[in-house]
Amino acid sequence: MTSALHVALAAGATVITPNRRLARHLHREFDDGQRAAGKRAWPTATVLPYAAWLDAMWERWAEADATRSPAQLLSSAQSACLWQRVVMDSQPALLDASGAARSAAEAWALLHGWGGGGESWRAWRRDGADLDDAATFAAWAEVYLRHLRQADAIDSAQLPDLLATQAEAVASASSQLLFVGFLELSPQQERLIAALANSGCAVDRLDAHADRVSTAQRTSAATPSDEWRSALSWARAQASARPQSRIGIVFGDLAQQRNEIVALADEVLCPERLLAGSGSAHKPYEVSLGEPLADVPLVRCALDLLALATAGLPAQDAAALLRSPYLAGAATGWVARARVERDWLDEGRRDATLADAIEALKHRDAKLAARWRDGREAAHAGARATPRGWTDHWRAWLVAAGWLDDVALDSAEYQARSAWDALLAEFACLGVVAPMLGRGAAVGMLRALVQDRVFQPEGGAAPIQLLGVLEGSGLEFDALWVTGMTADSWPAAPSPSPFLPRAWQRARQVPHASAEWELERARQLTRRFAIAAPQVVFSSAARVDDHAQSPSALLQDYPRLANPAPEPRWTAVIADSAALRPVTDERAPPVPSGSRVPGGSGIIGAQSDCPFQAVARYRLDADPWPVLCEGLSPAERGKLVHKTMAALWTSLRDRSALAALDQGAVRARVDAAIAQARGELPQARWHNLPAAVQVIETQRIAALVEQWLAVELARPPFAVIGIETKTSVELAGLEFSLRLDRIDLLGDGGEAIIDYKTGLAEPLSQWFAERPRATQLGLYVLARGAGAAAPPIRALAYAQLRPDAIAVRGISADARAWPELTDASDIDGFADWNAIEAWWRDRLGALAAEIAAGWAAVAPRERPSPCRNCGLQALCRIESVIRSDDVAADE
Repeated sequence: MTSALHVALAAGATVITPNRRLARHLHREFDDGQRAAGKRAWPTATVLPYAAWLDAMWERWAEADATRSPAQLLSSAQSACLWQRVVMDSQPALLDASGAARSAAEAWALLHGWGGGGESWRAWRRDGADLDDAATFAAWAEVYLRHLRQADAIDSAQLPDLLATQAEAVASASSQLLFVGFLELSPQQERLIAALANSGCAVDRLDAHADRVSTAQRTSAATPSDEWRSALSWARAQASARPQSRIGIVFGDLAQQRNEIVALADEVLCPERLLAGSGSAHKPYEVSLGEPLADVPLVRCALDLLALATAGLPAQDAAALLRSPYLAGAATGWVARARVERDWLDEGRRDATLADAIEALKHRDAKLAARWRDGREAAHAGARATPRGWTDHWRAWLVAAGWLDDVALDSAEYQARSAWDALLAEFACLGVVAPMLGRGAAVGMLRALVQDRVFQPEGGAAPIQLLGVLEGSGLEFDALWVTGMTADSWPAAPSPSPFLPRAWQRARQVPHASAEWELERARQLTRRFAIAAPQVVFSSAARVDDHAQSPSALLQDYPRLANPAPEPRWTAVIADSAALRPVTDERAPPVPSGSRVPGGSGIIGAQSDCPFQAVARYRLDADPWPVLCEGLSPAERGKLVHKTMAALWTSLRDRSALAALDQGAVRARVDAAIAQARGELPQARWHNLPAAVQVIETQRIAALVEQWLAVELARPPFAVIGIETKTSVELAGLEFSLRLDRIDLLGDGGEAIIDYKTGLAEPLSQWFAERPRATQLGLYVLARGAGAAAPPIRALAYAQLRPDAIAVRGISADARAWPELTDASDIDGFADWNAIEAWWRDRLGALAAEIAAGWAAVAPRERPSPCRNCGLQALCRIESVIRSDDVAADE
């Protein structure tokens, strides 16, 4: 703070700043100076952001002369609501009416700030269907102004010009006004200042640190991420060397990159926060730019509760709501509530209403279900109401739903709740511009207001400040780093308002309207940053989004700083702090002899695919998280086909019965079998499918089955003697439970085993590979062969029930059993069927022995790789191992 500013504040001057952050900074600097001077008490400095200063003058005038002032000043929420109403009424078919209304409001503010003070937009109006953006805005502005006059109100864009006309009434409040930190003042601000000065008020302009001496340097990094990491590491070193210092880092595009920057700041400045359960750990930094209030978890929970009670939510959002820690009983009930998401995925549910959530909670958290059921009346009260009426309904529903009931809030959460309450109070005042609202429109308008409201909790004075360009301007630091100073972004490209004529904007030097304005603004900011601290570093990235970049020409007068070496990543520090000893753990606990192994034939197949997969899936019961399909999942389609075939052959029983049916009778049998099979799916799952999908899936299965029946008619005579037959087989001292899809008795003796396959059947070459596939078929043969009275197995086949590839794949003991199958003697390495049975007994027995011993190495078969469909990579981490091997090979 300059000495002149300090003296003026001590003398009682009113200081006006362009933003709230600079106002807080000057307050703190003044108080620190008073303490340093040995004072124990002093008058509070009057430092106000420009918008707050205008509001204070408005209130002063309204109190002094209520008969001459308009009835009310619209809040930002009221103004935004009115603009949205005007745009929606004018052009309801706009794809982004909210965005258009926001841009129109910005154009309205620019028009008043940089115009001559009159209603100049009327010159842009013209009649006709083909209107340009300026003419469209002019029409909207006319309607907006008419609504203001009908309500006897003004908005913040009109306020400075109105106060200028009443300067004598408002100028007496302070003998001196100081405008501090403004890069430039708009014509509207100049008019107000001139009016106040003419009324006897002393008005001056000061630079917060005009007398500061500093040393500025420039440097570069490979990418923006490397640049940010270097800046953060530098700031950490500065703070460690001088704990009481104030360090700033300015980011060129903080609004767009906020999440990435904050994540990197946590990693570099406070890595302890990355550990589970340390979310409340102290942060050594503050971010100047807050996040939308709608993204704060506490507020998002409230918004989702309102949306759920209004029109429902996407199922994944409703499931996240049920897991929220801001609902009553969450500390003990959230795990049970979390299971609702799995229930809905299994049902294929895409959207959920309040009734759906209550029904699901009955089975997971009956207490919360009862609470929501009893509070449903508050949630559904009325179809239309005033904004104040809606706030009353919403508050009642949130209380009934248990929002924040028995939940302890920390400081930031308490501030978020206060911000939510304040926003609801603002919404209640929207009746001035929106007297009545439907339920959906009210919730939508509330969500838009919350999304536009930026929330930044107040905290202590952290030593490191992460700032945007405008937030950092005017502040003082002990050390400052400014990032993003590439030629492409500094100065920035012009971005004029789309609703104001370009020539009008350029002629009045409207902000962001021209390249000349952007260049001058960048020069001013660069000079201001260069003296904001004794030590200043400007930096740029050599490549941004794979495009080569050069430093801004505005930095060429500053000496180059050698590229600072960033601190090593905290993971590397931990790894280097102690000797690491690799541990190879490839065995699970052995399976006791005589045990029945979970998974049956599945665990044998998985052991052949990858031993770890077998242990994880069948012994640890690890399943991949289900994925919601557009229609039925492959597993569900397979189940329907299996059950359809089971029902069909239960009624037919043999080939002769099939051959005796005409085409109509076959179709009737197939339709009846499909209807019976559908009953095997959960009722909710089938009904959650769109009607068109139900019809298509039914037609697909019917066509599939009829094509397969043509293959059945080409076979020699047979009779179906077993459908989904349960049996077991003992290998390596373990029992494996099996279910055989179908067993046929052949016309000339012996049995054929058929396994339905709705995907592609494994080729015979892989049946007898070193790590075999189709292992369940071998197990079926061994299980049937162990029966004393069972006829010999003469055929073994996959029924490939795939729409584009109906086929039968398998082997037979001789050509008479099933001519379409491959004869056992034609398979390389085998003399006859008995040799194949012996090979299965040996190889499958070896896999069973591995299971018994607990062999669980992460060793997937190379081709075809089972990893593609495994879904357990997060558990085995094979991809991390592969990447580590690739890096080691590169090095």
